[in-house]
Amino acid sequence: MTSVAALDRRATAVTLAQRAARAVFGAPSVRRSNGGAEASFTPRVLRGPSWRARRAATGVFAVDRQGAEATERLPRIWVSEPAVDGPGRTFVAAYPAGPDRGGWRAFELAEVYFAEALGLVGDEHRARRIDCYRAAEILLLHAAARGSVGAHCRLGIMYADDLCEGDYWRGLLECRALHAADTPLAERAYRHFSFGALHGHGECCWRLGELVAAGRGCAPDAARAVSLYRRAFDLENGRIDEDRAQTGNAALRLARAFERGCGCEQSFRRARTWYRVAAVALGAAFDAGQWHFKRERLEARRGVARMAQEIAGCY
Repeated sequence: MTSVAALDRRATAVTLAQRAARAVFGAPSVRRSNGGAEASFTPRVLRGPSWRARRAATGVFAVDRQGAEATERLPRIWVSEPAVDGPGRTFVAAYPAGPDRGGWRAFELAEVYFAEALGLVGDEHRARRIDCYRAAEILLLHAAARGSVGAHCRLGIMYADDLCEGDYWRGLLECRALHAADTPLAERAYRHFSFGALHGHGECCWRLGELVAAGRGCAPDAARAVSLYRRAFDLENGRIDEDRAQTGNAALRLARAFERGCGCEQSFRRARTWYRVAAVALGAAFDAGQWHFKRERLEARRGVARMAQEIAGCY
């Protein structure tokens, strides 16, 4: 876990000049709100070797201990992006910087970090990938506190898959407490997915069903898992803004359940029907650019062929 000293060192990455610029030019982005394309307010004649080295050492994010929420569990966070005029990164926004009703701005910033982390594959990018996920977690916690259901879903995914590899945000109270116990990741994921499912979020429903089926963060219950898969499908299917990836994933899990008879009656015919629905929906999602569901799409197509073979009895 990250120590208080390490977080204080990160806070020093935010300079007095940057705080002053934020106070003068406002938020969410100092550089953009000023209408400029430059990555820094430092004049070009002063951008010497030490300035370039300092920018190259700029972290993915910085926790601002001098922020308005310094005494709270969630701090102000400074976010950065790759510099447009050379190597390194530059701070472009500080959050929170306003009321942000519904947490939309926090969720938007978190999605940028989430997308950057997904593109950082391989051990050589491990440290930066984890930092991107850590920044996303803090922003998502802000968004979730403001009522964003999508933020709860993203947090559940982070905890269920341990994307930060154990290095998650701990507030000042937790860092200073002598006997603070961290909530297990499976329980955190279960809590966030439950919130989303309660508010009619399709992806949260089928992801919660996976946790329930495996008994992660709760007692295993196959019948409840099937019910959650069906609810996820019903929530997404036929909507004007239907997310075909979520429809397909819910159908795929229903197909698995009927094929194996887990939480429902075993039926190859019903499993084949659900595999077909999943193959069509996931194929449409893949064609629309959601390439990260390639494995599920392939599983659904193979499931259709396998169920046809089982029904015909030809091996």
